[in-house]
Amino acid sequence: MESLITRDDLGAGTARTLSHLDFSGRYLPDIEGKKVIYSDCNFSYSIIERGYFHKAVFTNCKFIGARIRESIFRSATFENCDFSYVDFHRCVLPVPQILANLPTYPNVRWELLHNLRANTHSIGDTTWDADIVYHEARTEIEHWRGIANAGAGYYQKYSLQQRLAARLHHVRLLAERYIWGHGESLCRLALSTIFFLMVLGFFHTIGQVTNLETASIGGLLHQYFKSLSYLASLYVDLPNVSAAEVSASPFTSVLAVILRYASIGLAVPVLYKFISRR
Repeated sequence: MESLITRDDLGAGTARTLSHLDFSGRYLPDIEGKKVIYSDCNFSYSIIERGYFHKAVFTNCKFIGARIRESIFRSATFENCDFSYVDFHRCVLPVPQILANLPTYPNVRWELLHNLRANTHSIGDTTWDADIVYHEARTEIEHWRGIANAGAGYYQKYSLQQRLAARLHHVRLLAERYIWGHGESLCRLALSTIFFLMVLGFFHTIGQVTNLETASIGGLLHQYFKSLSYLASLYVDLPNVSAAEVSASPFTSVLAVILRYASIGLAVPVLYKFISRR
């Protein structure tokens, strides 16, 4: 391995470079690759174990189907590299660099992101969990949309029943994105809660107005804000809500209470994730 390394003056001292070499299908244990520049190298279907690649640079390299075990890539950089079907296990990785080199096809990208999250958890690093989940959710949405729309190539093999199921998955994931950011955003959960309260306020207003045709815009707005105040009080369980008000509009009142407990239930895991990452 050492005999393949050439030393060149790159204007910043003496650096080691490896260029246009094929390491595919090989067992590569205990490699000392610190600050090595790998250009147009092929590591496809190889097994890399206990490698040390601190501040290494990989440009136009292929890692297709490679299995990389207990290796360190801290501060390494990757540019235009192919990580299709790669399997990382207990590796220290520059996650943003890997995310910048995700495979093109959604199903392959999804598989890599699953593995990337499992790898970070295996070494107890949850720093980039939210970023991985974000890309994972976007990729999953794209994957299910491709199946539902029966796109070209890979997605044409699915049956009508599978495409309908994929459409349901697609809609569910879109709802999760906007309601609570796939379990990662308290801000989105708060905004979606306010939105649903405003929608409930609209229906509550309709139920309170006896004659919509003769009602003025000012009167409707006054009733709408009154309805919002009532539903907000019911949502936070303030004592000023009377039983008579609840019985006068049981449908929207029940939905407001359901919304309260649903939002609390969704907020708990988001807070847990936030606290566990600190």
